[in-house]
Amino acid sequence: MQPALKLFLTGDPGCGKTTAIRKLTDRLKPHLAMTGFYTEEFRTSGRRAGFRGVTLDGQQFDLARVGAESPYRLGPYGVVLEGLESIGIPALTPASPDVLIVLDEVGKMESFSEPFRDAVLELLEGSNPVLGTVAPHGVGFVKKIRQHKSVELVRLTRKSRDGMIGEILRRLARDGIGVGR
Repeated sequence: MQPALKLFLTGDPGCGKTTAIRKLTDRLKPHLAMTGFYTEEFRTSGRRAGFRGVTLDGQQFDLARVGAESPYRLGPYGVVLEGLESIGIPALTPASPDVLIVLDEVGKMESFSEPFRDAVLELLEGSNPVLGTVAPHGVGFVKKIRQHKSVELVRLTRKSRDGMIGEILRRLARDGIGVGR
């Protein structure tokens, strides 16, 4: 039996990894069951105030925010692990082996959580296909995911992102994921 596809988009910040994930999930939604989450920034008075996760069924949780009390810091943001661990990780749990897991993203903020790291490693060894994003730089857990034997990386740039959507959909279809299943 062929192992399930573990396809991760990577690229510099601002290249559109999350935009690509959202476009891909919108296109795939009518064709297969999915679970997981994507990340997005949120603003207060026009200024970036932090980052949150949004599950594919619409639940939201803070990942990091300005002024958050936390032993984990990333620039001006305190990293908030409670929502990731109580909402984000359960959203990565598939109901059956044919469910696509969407994981945006494996980055420094998320990597502060040991339960998150454990859940991601289980997904990479599991039988479900995974469509995710991973930071292009970094050491430790982020590097471990980029170099994992199961992970196939797709590098995005601002110029290539929109053109890559179709290519990624074709790549998924070759593995029986999405249209044409």
